[in-house]
Amino acid sequence: MTSTTERPLGSMGRAPHRGGGANARRRTPLLPGGFRWILPGLIVSVGLIYYSIVYSGYLSFFDWGGGRQRMTPVGIDNYVDAFTDPVFWTAIRNTVIYFVVVFVVQVIGGVLFAAALHSRVFLANVYKIIIVIPVVVAPATLAPAHIQVWQSNGAVNAILESIGLGALAQSWIGQSTTSLLVVVLVGCWGSIGFGFILYYGAMTQVDPEMIEAGRMDGAGNFRILFSLVLPSVRPITISLAILNLITALKLFDNVWLITQGGPANSSAFLGTMIYSETSSSDRNLGYASALSIILLVIAVATSVVVQLRSRERQSKEIREVVADRV
Repeated sequence: MTSTTERPLGSMGRAPHRGGGANARRRTPLLPGGFRWILPGLIVSVGLIYYSIVYSGYLSFFDWGGGRQRMTPVGIDNYVDAFTDPVFWTAIRNTVIYFVVVFVVQVIGGVLFAAALHSRVFLANVYKIIIVIPVVVAPATLAPAHIQVWQSNGAVNAILESIGLGALAQSWIGQSTTSLLVVVLVGCWGSIGFGFILYYGAMTQVDPEMIEAGRMDGAGNFRILFSLVLPSVRPITISLAILNLITALKLFDNVWLITQGGPANSSAFLGTMIYSETSSSDRNLGYASALSIILLVIAVATSVVVQLRSRERQSKEIREVVADRV
């Protein structure tokens, strides 16, 4: 007779699972590994952004008109041509002017509007909408309106003539002495709303007890604003500086739609230089790639410098606070 081996009762006669059911369940991850979730974004960023950067760097060492034309190696000649091009230095000058003016106006306007609307103001929500509208409207939509305002028979000249200052009326967009001014003023008009949004949100996080203590010590509104509120929202100011610098370096849409970098390259920026080089009949994509790499290096280097200086200042302030307490 054949002997049968008794098995403990299990599921459908199968052998029991070894290793402890509870412990096994705890060891089993509830979700798959995180890598597969970031894989699509990683492919897009590496495949499109970083590949494009590397390929632009490769093209910058060639003289190439695109298409089936022959790629001629030129070494660093494209970079030498860029740094010896007067239009390049005009674009750098315009970038610095645009950054400084727009950043100052954005900080001052954003802080003042945010502080005013944090107080009791009649129809405050209406004012918030009016301030934020330039931020949410596309530049392509606003550009025709700006052209109508600043052209020879536009609203600005009409206002000047109506108040007896007709001698100041001029072709603001059509002359090299004022075209950059128009671009900068348009940038200021569109940037205040963004600064207001950030400062308004940051001011809601300021400790009310600190402000109340300042009032008890006899500080007025402006003293509280500049001595208590602004130091508390300093990270917002640093972030705006970095964002404005990057915006100034890659500025293209407003400039091209309003002045196209002219007249006589008076309102040229690096973005308009790159586009003009790629769209002209005698284009050199290698030179345009060199300009793109220079723009990228300037943007990354200045952002790193600003962040490092900010960290050094914060570390210094922390050391001073610790020294005072000790």
